[in-house]
Amino acid sequence: MSGQQTGPIADLSYRNYDGPKGLSKARWWPIAKSGLKTSFKKKGFWVLAAVSLLPYVPVIFMLFASTLGGRAQSFLPPFAGLLAGLYGSGFWPFMLALLVGAGSIAADNRANALQVYLAKPITRRDYLIGKWFYIFAIVFAVYFAPLLLLTSFQALTLGMGEFFKSYPSMYPQLVLLSAIPAFVHASVLLGLSAWNRTPWLVGVIYAGIFIFANFLALIMRESIGSANDRATATIGSLSIEGAISGIGANILGAVPRSVLPGDSGGAMPYVFPLILILVVVSGVGLLLASVRIRAVEVVKG
Repeated sequence: MSGQQTGPIADLSYRNYDGPKGLSKARWWPIAKSGLKTSFKKKGFWVLAAVSLLPYVPVIFMLFASTLGGRAQSFLPPFAGLLAGLYGSGFWPFMLALLVGAGSIAADNRANALQVYLAKPITRRDYLIGKWFYIFAIVFAVYFAPLLLLTSFQALTLGMGEFFKSYPSMYPQLVLLSAIPAFVHASVLLGLSAWNRTPWLVGVIYAGIFIFANFLALIMRESIGSANDRATATIGSLSIEGAISGIGANILGAVPRSVLPGDSGGAMPYVFPLILILVVVSGVGLLLASVRIRAVEVVKG
């Protein structure tokens, strides 16, 4: 045995941490990336994404036919009206939003995974932003990609100079058009999903709200009516889908049209009531999610 004297072993387990306390600024990104990867692996994702492109096919065909002359060129509506009509037909992007967003938080609730997420060095805000962003990104892309392709096709067909002379701010408008439904669907689905443990139930609830609001707006338009065509169009747009379509028409400055002969469109709805509807609906969704998501231990950023 050595004759050296040794002191008592000090317990170092509970020393105060004196290292850096800063957290990564993009703490929400791993959550968003995980949501994107999970969505891409879902059955039906790519099918719905492809089906969302189908309404654009006949329009591209007619635009191409119009470059060859003949009857197609004579009855083809203005391009902005065609774009507004396609933008308003958002059923399949809505279904895709349900597929990817219904389980955004509900699946975590069912698996009791919230404490696992929030025990990591992230805040409640990081968690919600990550969940919200991946839904927003997918819905934005499924709107923006076909609108961009169709607009670029028309620009190349007319010639860039002629196109930008007629539609100088079209490309920035496409970004805004795509962001509106993406923001609304992501916000509402986040709120509904936060209060449920079953993803399919979230989808049923939001689909019910979406469809019921459409029928209610239609009934109100037929029963109330108005001598003012714009007021009548506004009443018929008092739903989530109608508000998105009506705001899009105002942004593009053209009423929705189709390639069908004789389709003269309708009146332009007033934009302020439609903006108010979407702001309220989105705000309620975000508030529901913020109130619901709580953790016992969250590292403060």
